[in-house]
Amino acid sequence: MFGRVNNNITVLSGCMLFFLVWVIILIIRIVKKPSASAQYSVDSYKVYSRCKIIWICTVTIILLLITCYYGFKIYHNTINYNGKLSWFLRDLKSKRTVKFKDDNIYKNGIEGIFKDINKKVDIPKNLYVATSFSLKFDSYGKITSFDTYIYGKNTRGKLESYLITYDSNKSENITIYLNGYVNADYSNNKLLEPLIKTMKVIPLKKIVTNWPENQFGILYYGKRSFGYNTNGVIYIDSKGNINSAVNTYSEVVGYTVSVYVPGKESRYTPVRYNLTDGLGNIKTSDTLRENKKISDESNNDQDKFYLSKLVGYRLKITAAAAGSRSYSLEGTTDAGGTWNTINKDPFSGMTGVSAGITFLNNKLGFICLSHNGGRNGELYCTEDGGVSYTKVNFPEVKITLSSGKTYNPFDLPRMPYEEDGILNVLVGQGSDGDYNGGSKGLYQSKDNGITWKYVKESEKK
Repeated sequence: MFGRVNNNITVLSGCMLFFLVWVIILIIRIVKKPSASAQYSVDSYKVYSRCKIIWICTVTIILLLITCYYGFKIYHNTINYNGKLSWFLRDLKSKRTVKFKDDNIYKNGIEGIFKDINKKVDIPKNLYVATSFSLKFDSYGKITSFDTYIYGKNTRGKLESYLITYDSNKSENITIYLNGYVNADYSNNKLLEPLIKTMKVIPLKKIVTNWPENQFGILYYGKRSFGYNTNGVIYIDSKGNINSAVNTYSEVVGYTVSVYVPGKESRYTPVRYNLTDGLGNIKTSDTLRENKKISDESNNDQDKFYLSKLVGYRLKITAAAAGSRSYSLEGTTDAGGTWNTINKDPFSGMTGVSAGITFLNNKLGFICLSHNGGRNGELYCTEDGGVSYTKVNFPEVKITLSSGKTYNPFDLPRMPYEEDGILNVLVGQGSDGDYNGGSKGLYQSKDNGITWKYVKESEKK
C-alpha cells in the first residue's frame, strides 16, 4: 500500500519468478538426491557440494540486497512528504476529525464550531489568527464551509497551532491538523476573540435578507485599516449598539468582521462591522495632518498620491504622442500591491502632461494637466473618489501692462490644501511667466472646490 508497488511491479514479478524456479529446482534435487548419490564418485560429490554452497550464498546475497533495497524504500517513505506512508503516519499523529453538529450560524454562531472541536481537541482560550477566518453559509444559516489557521499557548505555555477546515460537500466532519509551522508573534492585532464577540451582537440574519442570494460569507483578518474608505463600515459595541462611519475624516481602524456575498462584492457592498469599546471613543485621525505627513514621503509625486499607508491614487499613462499624454486614474488599497482602474479618462479627452494629484479625503480630490511644456494648465476636481471629474474655473486676475493691455498671468494651478476648513490653492505663471518675479495668485474656496475666489498675490512657493 505504501511501498510504491505500482512503480516496482516489474521487479517484484521478476523476483517471484526467480524464487519459483529456485523452489522447483530445490524440490527436484531433494527427490533425486538418494538415487543420484550412489552414481557419483567422491570427486563429483565435492563438485556438487561446492556448487550447492555457491548457489545458497548467491540466493542469500540476493535476498539480503532486495531486503535492504525495499527496507530503504519503506524508510524513505516514512520521512515527511516523501510518500503515502509518511502522509499516513503524519495524519495518524496530527490529524483529527470531529463531526460538525452545531452547524447553524444563526443559532450557534461561531462558538458552535469551537464547541464541537473541543469535544476532541483541547484548544487554548487565547487564540490568534495566523492567516484569516473565512466562512460561508446559506440563506437558512447552515454553514457550508470554513477554514482558518489559528494558534495559541497550551496550559504548559507551549505553542500549539490548528489548521481547521470544513466543506459540507466533501464530509460531515471538521478536519483539524495539529502543530504545523506558524509564525507566532502573538500580536494583539490578530486576536480571535473579537470575532466571536462581534458575531454575538451583529444582526446577521437581518443583513443577509437584504441580498436576494443563497450563499453568503464572513471574513475576519483581525485588526485592519480601511484608510478613509467608509463604504459599508459600521461601528458596533459589545451591546450591539451601532453607528455608521459617515465621517470621511476618520480613518477606519479596528477589529473588522466583513459580511458579504461571495463573488459579488462589486454588486453588493460588503457590510464591515468594526468592533469598538465605546461608540463615543472611536479612534480617529485628522486627515489634514495625515495628508501633510504623507505628502512629504518620497512615494508621492506629480503622478501618485497616498492618502494613507494603504490607500493611494495614481495617474497612469495610457497613450503618448508629440509630447502630450493621455491618462487613466487608478487606486490601491493595499499600499500599491494591486491597482484598479477608477476612471479611464479623468481629463475628459484632453491631453498634456500630469502636473499633480491629491486627495483631501476618500471623496474630494484634485488633478492638474499642463500644456505647452508647462506654460499653462487646468485643475480638475472630483467629489466621488475619482469616478468623475469637472474642470475648475478660476476668476481671472487682470494685470495691466505698460502698453495698457491687460492679461491674466496666473494660469498653472498647484494642488489645493486645507486650512481651518477652507481650501486654498496657489496658481502660478507657468514656465513662460515673468510677472513680478514669478509670483502666484492665492485662491480660496469655502464649498469644497465648487467655486473659488481670488484673495491676493502671493510669493509663497
